[in-house]
Amino acid sequence: MSHHEDSIQRSTGYWVTRLARSMERDFEQRLKPLGVTRGAHAVLSAIHHDKKATPAELAAYLGLDGAAITRYLDQVEKSGLIERTPNAADRRSTHVHLTPDGRRVVNQGLSSSKATNEKFMAGLSTSEIECFQTAIRAMLAKSDITVAGF
Repeated sequence: MSHHEDSIQRSTGYWVTRLARSMERDFEQRLKPLGVTRGAHAVLSAIHHDKKATPAELAAYLGLDGAAITRYLDQVEKSGLIERTPNAADRRSTHVHLTPDGRRVVNQGLSSSKATNEKFMAGLSTSEIECFQTAIRAMLAKSDITVAGF
């Protein structure tokens, strides 16, 4: 099917946005039974898998401002997924760690993330996936805006 050179169907941005939104919706549907959003799951994952232990570390790692990270931490604490304890090294800060429920949710969420990725990458070769990710990273490196990963 041919498209006029100015057609939206020829826009890389259009296709990347459609793909991102489709993958986000798929992942959100998989997370729904766990009672967390993609953003909350990203915070839990950064604590668990990436060993980020303070609100400042989490905000910097996830590309969020202090107010946003506080909202996410309040949300997951209210759900019983994290606990905050005073930071012995800095009285103004807290350490964040997962509760057993938080560990269960983050591990189930990881399975959901893998399932979403597998669904959308089915039929692509390892080299196609590697090329695609390399191209995406090269494109993102050209951005002058820091965008959170979720």
